Amino acid sequence: MTPIETQATPETVSSLVDVLFVTNQPSIPQPIRAFLKRQNYTWAKVQVEQFCPFMADFKVVGTVILDTTEIEGGLRDRILQTLKLLEQSNIATILLNDQIEFPYSEFKLATILQSATPAEIEGRIETNIAYNRSLSQRRTGGPKVGDEAELAEDTVEQLRMAGEVQRYFLPQELPNSDLLRWAVVYEPAEWVSGDLYDVRRLDEQHIGFYIADAVGHSMPAALLTMFLKQAIVMRETHGNQYRIHPPLEVIREANQRMAEQHLKGCLFATCCYGLLNVRTMQLSYTRAGHPYPVLIRPGQPPRQIESRGGLLGVFEEADFEQRSLQLTPHDKVFLYSDGCESLLGQCDDARRFVFSEEFLEIASLPAGEMMFAFGELARKRQVPRCERDDITAIVMEVL
Repeated sequence: MTPIETQATPETVSSLVDVLFVTNQPSIPQPIRAFLKRQNYTWAKVQVEQFCPFMADFKVVGTVILDTTEIEGGLRDRILQTLKLLEQSNIATILLNDQIEFPYSEFKLATILQSATPAEIEGRIETNIAYNRSLSQRRTGGPKVGDEAELAEDTVEQLRMAGEVQRYFLPQELPNSDLLRWAVVYEPAEWVSGDLYDVRRLDEQHIGFYIADAVGHSMPAALLTMFLKQAIVMRETHGNQYRIHPPLEVIREANQRMAEQHLKGCLFATCCYGLLNVRTMQLSYTRAGHPYPVLIRPGQPPRQIESRGGLLGVFEEADFEQRSLQLTPHDKVFLYSDGCESLLGQCDDARRFVFSEEFLEIASLPAGEMMFAFGELARKRQVPRCERDDITAIVMEVL
């Protein structure tokens, strides 16, 4: 489809576009248009005042981006009603700014971006379209009487496919080498997960890795992990030059981006980010409200690696701390989400963390065997369904 830069009508565009811009601005910014072209996303643009009548005939889009600065008076209520109908069809809305006092409690998929950069808008577009495309079919209205069983079956299928989309954003390979071995356990409690991890070689000398955990459950938490994927920036490239961000900067930037946004369903997250210099084996790390990483060193009991840092997204000027650790051959560093804590151990009466016998038994195993055994511990654990949590863990072993 040829993008529409003028006033669009249902007759001038296809019945399906990936992105619909609702704005009175004369054009879409060039960086975003270039992004849409690279991704092969179809798109159109309509004036704010024509959005409601346009959508009365135009039934399906991938996501809507609404500029709220031009909305006044009675137009607000009509637009909100249109957005509710879109949400019933699993179509997420991205609001640029919030001049309409958006009623968050009435929406599950909408996102507000305040003073968003093109990269943040692009990340949200990609997340919304990936989720929308994962659905086996789109609903254009609410369920009819007697359709409860069909709706339940369709919802399960949608969540299953959304979980598959989430896994697509996880690393497909780990940067194993003659110096390092990596292993991962990833066991969502439901179809979709509030946990996110990444392990990435940033250049010949550095590897960045993290686990993030959205505060919340099900689809709202899963959507926040997609935002975190864009907000956690390990390396920045400009032309032929690049810069690797230290852990403290990575966490501070992610925190600021989260604090500036209004994400429905869950507002906060935890994260632990590590940067390893593979030549010196110097590990730098910063944590944000996340469980302490564990150092497993031969001949010594495992110990938690402590550092200061609160939740992501609470305060823009939050206090975080970067620390360093010199690794030696056969050391292992173990990162995990809070769903794993009961498998590692518990605090005693003096509030000191005591590792469980089961964890101590597997801690000395090589990375791959250790994580296989840890996954078995997770699967065998008997907990009520309402208390299940996502299980995500990463171990790095120095050879």
